[in-house]
Amino acid sequence: MVVKPHVKALFLGAISLFVFNKFLVRPWVLGAGLPAFFDVLVNSLPNLSEAIVGTLLLTGIGLRLRARSSGRLGDLPDSVVYRLAILVSGVYVLSQELKLHNLGGNNIYDPWDLLFSVIGLAAMGLVLGRYGFADLRRSSIRR
Repeated sequence: MVVKPHVKALFLGAISLFVFNKFLVRPWVLGAGLPAFFDVLVNSLPNLSEAIVGTLLLTGIGLRLRARSSGRLGDLPDSVVYRLAILVSGVYVLSQELKLHNLGGNNIYDPWDLLFSVIGLAAMGLVLGRYGFADLRRSSIRR
């Protein structure tokens, strides 16, 4: 499967944003006495990153499974694989924010975190729907 350049950029960008925010920006912002808007931003950005990375990983896994399957699963259109990836990622991310499980670590409920998660999921829906994920015509894996 030949992953499109924008997917690679989004994936690496989301991970870089997470690391940069966690180790450089967030400690500085929280110690600088800036307006509350900045506190919300640096504390909720990880949720945006998690939604982006999770959706892209699940999309890649879904497309790989589809490529190796026959029958009904092998016939799923890309758009269905994208929607399923967003749905599964959304269930995980949002249920974690709503404290239905604690698989991602010590979470404190915050409506801003929920909003940033939804923004990340919606953005991935728009990007995948408009630009796709992989160029299967150039791939060694055939549908």
